[in-house]
Amino acid sequence: MRTFPGSCLLALTLFASSAFAQSLGEMGALTSARSLDLSPDGSRLWYQVGQKWWVVDTKAGAVPTAVAEHQVKPTEKRRLSPDGKKTAYIDVEIPVAGPSLLFCACGTASSDPRPISRRVIIDFQWAADSNSLWVITVDGADEPVGRLYLDGKFEKVSRQPALRRRGGFAAANNVVAWVETDGAHAGRLWTRDRSGNVRMILDPNPQMANWDIGTQEVVRWKNAHGEELQGVLMKPKRGSKFPLVVDPYSNWRNGFNNIAPLGNYAFVKEGFAVFFPDHRAPLIQPLSGFGEDYVGRSLTRDPVDVLVDDVMSGVNDLVRRGVADPSRLFLYSTSNGASAINQLLTGTRAFRAAVSHAGVSDWLRYYEEQKARQADVLIAGFLGGRKPEDSPELYRRISPVYQADKIKTPLILAVGDKDIRLADAQRFNEALRKAGAPVTFVTYPNEGHEFSNKATAEEHLKKAIEFFRANSR
Repeated sequence: MRTFPGSCLLALTLFASSAFAQSLGEMGALTSARSLDLSPDGSRLWYQVGQKWWVVDTKAGAVPTAVAEHQVKPTEKRRLSPDGKKTAYIDVEIPVAGPSLLFCACGTASSDPRPISRRVIIDFQWAADSNSLWVITVDGADEPVGRLYLDGKFEKVSRQPALRRRGGFAAANNVVAWVETDGAHAGRLWTRDRSGNVRMILDPNPQMANWDIGTQEVVRWKNAHGEELQGVLMKPKRGSKFPLVVDPYSNWRNGFNNIAPLGNYAFVKEGFAVFFPDHRAPLIQPLSGFGEDYVGRSLTRDPVDVLVDDVMSGVNDLVRRGVADPSRLFLYSTSNGASAINQLLTGTRAFRAAVSHAGVSDWLRYYEEQKARQADVLIAGFLGGRKPEDSPELYRRISPVYQADKIKTPLILAVGDKDIRLADAQRFNEALRKAGAPVTFVTYPNEGHEFSNKATAEEHLKKAIEFFRANSR
């Protein structure tokens, strides 16, 4: 039901443009370091780019050397500290919906393992002192690398906000290596040496320095409850008061967002700014994506109000800053993001048009249809275990099909004809039409939940851009 955006990190951008320095072929040629492995003393680092292996000394100024092959030992889930007295592992307290926490069996054999902190932990390795661990964690739109002590104290060592869960993570003798991708770079290899010096040692895509793809930054704002939220903003390098495309998929990191069919650089090159708010609506399972501190009190409030407040407070902040034109606001997303669009349209009329692909509009019916696919875990899980039989009004509240009369925004409702969500989309389309909503229903032949045909994905995005322009007048 949920695909993390970074899983398509190096997907092709959909359009080429003379305004951009790069071609479609160049975008498709982006590569990344991966499969990291350090020698026990931390002096040498092996990594893979494409099918080729390389090794490099971790001291400053070293030059990588190609090697015929290298075998990386499988990493155990439970990892023993260097002194052999402690065991750490990643686990969840709440299945599916809960955050991934780092547990440690750090006392006697009879003591229960405890989470070292409440931070979401993506990956870890023991530090040489056996009293701390090197980790990749989560901080809103950033995935920082740092040192986590057994008392929960965290010291960040990485620099700018970036996506770091892809490519690998290695630590040995207090030398740490990771791969990071941000708004201007893809797949770069970084290290932190024993002296604490942090440096980039490989850029597999140096050509990107000459690309004109606009700017990208992490933005922060406060909602109506005074809670600080984060998101990612992409926009052209020059100008202000841009038409704004909002993609409410959430769980965004500050990665290189050339992902089809999600909102991406294709919009930027057409003159739009694109906003990716990390909201906390329950359908995106915010606990697992961001952790308890970021989720805050949102779990105790009305889920639709949380969505509308989180997203619209961010949009309004961009309007206040002069980034977004309030008369040209649009919605565009797929899957979880489309489900969020369907809900948003019942709570605000701020948007001129919306494109919703493969979302859910009726969680009551969808729950029944997905019982064979662990609906109790996958759907009830993001609602704190509540099921339709004990919370029918909650399911109706988050189901826009029952509130179609509130939707007045011109909408393209799209779905693949092989998608398991086709029936849901058809029912939503019928409800919208009966309510007199301005909806255009599009089905894509031979497509499932995700686009398998690049030409179809290109058609979908082109249709969205034309739709937004037609509704800007």
